[in-house]
Amino acid sequence: MNKLKNLHNGDASNASYDHVLKYTGIFGSVQGMKMLCSVGRQKLTTKILGSMGIGLISAYGSVSEFLYNASNMGIPLNATRQTSELYEEGSEEKIGHQVMVIRTWMLWAALVSVVICLLFSPVISYFFFNHDWHHWPEVMLTSLVAVGNIIAEGECAILKGLRQVRKVAIIETVLSIGTLLCTIPMYCLFGIGGVILGLIGCAALSMLVHFSFSLRLVPYRVQPFSYKTFVEGLPLVKVGIPYVLAGIANSLLQMAIPAIILASRTMADYGHYQAGWTVMVGYAGLVFMALESDYFPRLSGEVNNVRRMNFTINQQTDVCILIITPLLILLALFMPYVLSVLYEDEFLVVSGMATVSVYYTFLRCISLPLGYSILAKGHSMVFLAMEVIYDVLLGLLIWVCYNGFGLIGAGVALSVGAFYDVVVYSLYCHIRYGYAMRRSTQLLFLLQFVCLTVAVATCFMLSDTDLMRYVVGGAAFLSSAILSFVWLRRRSGCMRHLFA
Repeated sequence: MNKLKNLHNGDASNASYDHVLKYTGIFGSVQGMKMLCSVGRQKLTTKILGSMGIGLISAYGSVSEFLYNASNMGIPLNATRQTSELYEEGSEEKIGHQVMVIRTWMLWAALVSVVICLLFSPVISYFFFNHDWHHWPEVMLTSLVAVGNIIAEGECAILKGLRQVRKVAIIETVLSIGTLLCTIPMYCLFGIGGVILGLIGCAALSMLVHFSFSLRLVPYRVQPFSYKTFVEGLPLVKVGIPYVLAGIANSLLQMAIPAIILASRTMADYGHYQAGWTVMVGYAGLVFMALESDYFPRLSGEVNNVRRMNFTINQQTDVCILIITPLLILLALFMPYVLSVLYEDEFLVVSGMATVSVYYTFLRCISLPLGYSILAKGHSMVFLAMEVIYDVLLGLLIWVCYNGFGLIGAGVALSVGAFYDVVVYSLYCHIRYGYAMRRSTQLLFLLQFVCLTVAVATCFMLSDTDLMRYVVGGAAFLSSAILSFVWLRRRSGCMRHLFA
């Protein structure tokens, strides 16, 4: 506990562009390592298990994610917010007590996930595995994955609330390498049967690594049979129930997508969809990890000041757009080669879907910072309503577009859903919180959007063997990269000194 005394420092409260760039850079580097490990794991998994294995991994992952969202009671998110507020007060005793309450409730949440899985594993098996009830033992094993993830997320929430961003970054790095070492040997030894064992191993590793850092700050203490602790944790749960329902809605969407695809196609086709989603939405979206790890705790301390909250949202939006747009352009231009490196040639069919999905990731540069403002305010019912409507809309879009236009239609559905999200969040935050996008941010968004659109249009109009594809696309990339560099150099002291 004595280490809590040294948590406060000037850097933690710095709201400059240098601070945002610093932690975006830290997590960008971490996610780069994570992506490299994921690329290696994906490539080896494809060779060992094929597209069916990719689909099965995603299917079990969706089940464990459903269990996690159905049982975590929104505690991790609220734990970060409340711990962050106590951190601002600087009370060591209050922090220690709050951490005990959080850990006790996370233990109960883990037990709830086991009960839910026990009750619903036959039903999940029936709908997930082509009306076959006999996969329920494997589904039941996913509860162990949920238990490990729930406890690990509770510890991670504590670290984030205490602004231990560097420790979270180290954990992410260790887990990216550990996941590779956990899964591939399982696939080699047990084939398809090693999928669930790999997931359990990764969850156990995540729990142990998080403990190795969090216990150094606050010793592990729980009171699972204390009525007082139960009552003290109720506000976490009451606020978190809408988050749980929103998480369940999102998990149901992720479980509905394979059902939509498998209704008329095979597990291999779902593997193709999942590969396209992973390349453009999963890998490119790793940049957004800094939002939850640094931006959300920082925003939680500024929600009562409209001017500072506005500045923080616009600032984070700027940095996301500036960093991610050049990366999206490069990914779109070299998509066929990226797919060949990550997977096998059979996955080249997802090139069109992944390319058109760039707008989904690009638009999240606006919607995510705004969405976190609702979470920071604690307006959970509003968040629930928005998430449920979005999930229903996106599910319908994917159903219609995939059945009508295949994989490219799925990419279009993702991008249209993201545009809807931007419009709704912008209007709500403007009316409720007084949010207004700065003119400079609007101009930045427009210029980078034009660069991205030129690159995407070039990819669809010209083949990957046409030189003009790379001439025009390269010009779009250079324009985007130069714009990002100049913009950041004007606003960041470290960038000015670095390139003086």
